[in-house]
Amino acid sequence: MEYNVLSYGAAGDGKALDTKAIQKAIDQCAEDGGGRVVLPGGHTYCSGSLILRSNVEFHIESGAILKASLNSEDYEAYGENVHNKEKTEHIPSYINCEFDGRPRHYFIYAKGGENIRITGFGTIDGSEELYYGVQSQYHIEGAYYPRIPLILIEDVRHLTIKEVTLARSAFWTLHMAGCRDVLVDAIRILNNLKMANADGIDPDHCQDVRIVNCHIQCADDCICLKNTAGHEAYGPCRNIYISGCTLISTSSAIKIGTESEDDFENVIIENCNISRSNRGVSFQLRDKGSIRNVLISDLN
Repeated sequence: MEYNVLSYGAAGDGKALDTKAIQKAIDQCAEDGGGRVVLPGGHTYCSGSLILRSNVEFHIESGAILKASLNSEDYEAYGENVHNKEKTEHIPSYINCEFDGRPRHYFIYAKGGENIRITGFGTIDGSEELYYGVQSQYHIEGAYYPRIPLILIEDVRHLTIKEVTLARSAFWTLHMAGCRDVLVDAIRILNNLKMANADGIDPDHCQDVRIVNCHIQCADDCICLKNTAGHEAYGPCRNIYISGCTLISTSSAIKIGTESEDDFENVIIENCNISRSNRGVSFQLRDKGSIRNVLISDLN
């Protein structure tokens, strides 16, 4: 079945906050056993924090924009140990750069489910201007750290993200922690090349991951395999396949690390084009993990 968010009260005018209507459609879809929640094209849906559910396809039609709210009060706190919305203001990221992988708040989030899909040719816009700190000719520093990731998916089995455009994220764009059986196919990530810490795709303690046919441009690592301290319970990053991607980065196009609390193993990287990047492929082990069984071929 399809669940049209307009039928649940979404205005889609880019001004009204549509969070409750969109969440209501997601929850009803999950309660009915699953289906497709549709954001129809031709509309801009302004929203705060959303939680995806098992067996729900979150479908953003061509011409539809899901735009993150410009009001920081519209974002929910993440994790049981977070009790308020305090932020560390005016401390630049290059000083306050220690991050355990667990953000303080979330925009699009899922945890502990299965069969979750984000699809469609529409756009998810992270409203990066909400997070601007000090700006220079070449660099935009975030106003605080860690900032809110665009999408955080944790401990989900059978996750698919396909064909959507993820744009203007001010922090990690697609962070997947402890997920199993992941397909990321033909998505575009179009971030500001001046925005600090705006990683593209971060598989963190994930296993059986395919990242294929994607175009990514961002002002940090395009694809970065991680083993963060905050998600260490999920085990090593294992069985990762990266192919057919075009990558532009002011840092590393493809990186293993820096967070390396567990092992990285069985990784294939092939048939990718890398341009305008600080580094093509980077291995950074600074913690207790190891890297083994990595095959790299046909990179341009």
